[in-house]
Amino acid sequence: MQHIRALITVAALAALFPAPASAMDPCLVGTWEPEGNGAAEWVQRQAPGMKMAVSRQAASLHLGADGRYRLHAQVQAAGERDGIRARSDGRFAAQGGWRSADGSLTLTPSSSDTDATTELSGKGGRVSLKTPRGDTRPTTQQYRCRGSELETRMQIPGVTDPIIQRYRRQ
Repeated sequence: MQHIRALITVAALAALFPAPASAMDPCLVGTWEPEGNGAAEWVQRQAPGMKMAVSRQAASLHLGADGRYRLHAQVQAAGERDGIRARSDGRFAAQGGWRSADGSLTLTPSSSDTDATTELSGKGGRVSLKTPRGDTRPTTQQYRCRGSELETRMQIPGVTDPIIQRYRRQ
């Protein structure tokens, strides 16, 4: 009898004080590979008439059930507009923690590394720019996850058009 009373008490307490809501959408857990290059598509939308091609892309985003993430990307791209050519070659890696709530995905890197160069050339000559080292500020983006498909929308300050990136579960 005491055993039954104890179970009823535990059940009543559990109903009064439910476990905190998970800060992770289980749909997001797994390894994702980008489909296309949302950043390159965004650049083309911002600069009509620009011809841009991603010649090489190898990337993956792993969102672990333990709240940790890893991101690796290697991209080569080239673009041209009004006689100015740009070539970019870069590698990016980050890891840290992630959480999701209300359709927002936040990545908080504990470390990141960037090794990228962009070369611009045209009538005035040629200049090469080195991308600054990795950033460890959190990024938040809106997302929609359904089964094996993920879409993220990253808002750029001052621009109404977000960067839209689609992923497929690996």
